[in-house]
Amino acid sequence: MGAAIVGVCWGVASAQGQAGSVIATVGGTTIHSAAWDSQMAKVVGPGTLTNMITQLLLTDAAKKDHVVATSSDIQAALASLEQQNGITSQAQLQQALAQSNLTLSELQSQLKLQVLAQKIAESQVKVTNAEITQYYTKNAKTLQVPAEVKLSAIFLKNKATADAVAAKLQGGYSFAAAAKKYSLDKTAAAKGGVMGTFSYSQLDPVTAKAAFSQPVGRVGAPVHSTSGWEILKVTSRTPASTPSLASVRAKIILAIKSQKAQTFPELLASLAKTAPLSIQDTAYNSVKTSIENPVATTTTVPSSSASSSSASSSSASSSSASSSSASSSSAPSSSASSSSAPSSSAPSSSAP
Repeated sequence: MGAAIVGVCWGVASAQGQAGSVIATVGGTTIHSAAWDSQMAKVVGPGTLTNMITQLLLTDAAKKDHVVATSSDIQAALASLEQQNGITSQAQLQQALAQSNLTLSELQSQLKLQVLAQKIAESQVKVTNAEITQYYTKNAKTLQVPAEVKLSAIFLKNKATADAVAAKLQGGYSFAAAAKKYSLDKTAAAKGGVMGTFSYSQLDPVTAKAAFSQPVGRVGAPVHSTSGWEILKVTSRTPASTPSLASVRAKIILAIKSQKAQTFPELLASLAKTAPLSIQDTAYNSVKTSIENPVATTTTVPSSSASSSSASSSSASSSSASSSSASSSSAPSSSASSSSAPSSSAPSSSAP
């Protein structure tokens, strides 16, 4: 509150005698555009300049390195952002955008910068065959493809009904016909009870235990899971396997690049020194210092608008005015707003 009062007093006092159009009048005192501009330059100027410089550094580097953020890259980044924020519908997305004071187009522009930053950072990473082999050996369990079953099921409301249907099946009644006639899951019922292919961990524990123990092709006895009573039929079972190095080589390269890539602040610092970056207005000397010598917890991916005052910067003023401005136009939480390099879900721009 104290900082807010000081800021207001400064603005009113400095307004007197300034030129420019009148923005507001308080009693007999006018606030002119020149005073407004001066105050805004002090409050959000460093952050806005940092934002504009960051965008230029990324776009120039992308052009130089022939790095492109495709529409599918941006769509994948948006999908990841929605998942991180629990957004499951268009209406929820629009609500989040409204709360963040962003349009979808502006958010997509931010995500484009996120994708470019990740691709640029990863393009600078060289991965050796030795590293690939070492990663493959060390992460054998993670890379392993789990055992799977192709499963059909009939869902029933109680044990009595399940036992009655099971008796019909034992007497030779068609499983597909029984599913269509009796199953409570109408979607699966329409396909003769076919559910799909699952690993053990993807199923309810009771269902998984039955599915991975009963013989392939045989109808099992009714089981009671969290979904209710089920009659299962396993049509095929695939054992767990470890993929060949060749088949997961591309996946391993992406993982290694993601691990070794510079963080977002580090990337900006290196790009700024290569550009090189110079600032002629001495009032903003701190911007150059903060970019070239980043504090990892304070640097973020910039917003889509060069004139936006929401960009976070270690050199920005810490007044309450700048804090409220930043909170009103920030995008929903995502890896883009962290100090580390953006999510590695976007494909790398270059092969080793």
